[in-house]
Amino acid sequence: MQDYFCEQEAAVLEAVESGRWPHACDTELRAHVSQCSICADVLLVAQTFQQENQWARAEVALPASGLVWWKAQMRARREAAERATEPIAMVEKAAGIFGIVSLIALTVWRWDLVTDWLSWLADLPHSAAFHPDGLLNSDSLITTQNFGFLAILSAGACLLLASVVLYYALSKD
Repeated sequence: MQDYFCEQEAAVLEAVESGRWPHACDTELRAHVSQCSICADVLLVAQTFQQENQWARAEVALPASGLVWWKAQMRARREAAERATEPIAMVEKAAGIFGIVSLIALTVWRWDLVTDWLSWLADLPHSAAFHPDGLLNSDSLITTQNFGFLAILSAGACLLLASVVLYYALSKD
C-alpha cells in the first residue's frame, strides 16, 4: 500500500511560507524533498500558491484607511437612520390602508349619495354651464346652472396646485 502522508510535509510548508526555501533551510530538508515525491508535490503546490498570492497582492490597490473608516461611519449612520424611520414608515402604510378601507366603507354605507353624485356628473356636460350662450343669457355669473361648472373648475385648480406643491416638496429629497 502506498503512503500519502510524509512527516516532513509541515516542515516543507513552513519553509516555503516563511521564505526560507531553498537557501535558508536545512540541507537535510532539501535532500529529503529531492527524494520524497510527496514532499516534492507539496513544495510545488506551496510555491505555486505563494507566487499566485504575491501576484494577487501586487494587483490589489487597497483604499486609504481614512476612506474606509469614513465609509463605515456613513454606512452606520445610514443604517441607524433607516432603523429609526421604520416605525414611521409602518404608521404611514397603516394610515394609507386605513384611509382606503374607510373610503370603501363610506362609499358602501352612503351608496345612494354616490349614485346621485355620479348621475349629476353624467348630466353636467348637458347643463347650461358648459354652453357659452347659457352664461351670457343669465343675469348674474353665479347661478344654480353654472355653479357646478365653477365648482369643478375650482376643484381642478386646487388639484393642480396641490400636485405642483407635492412635486416640489418631494423633489428636494
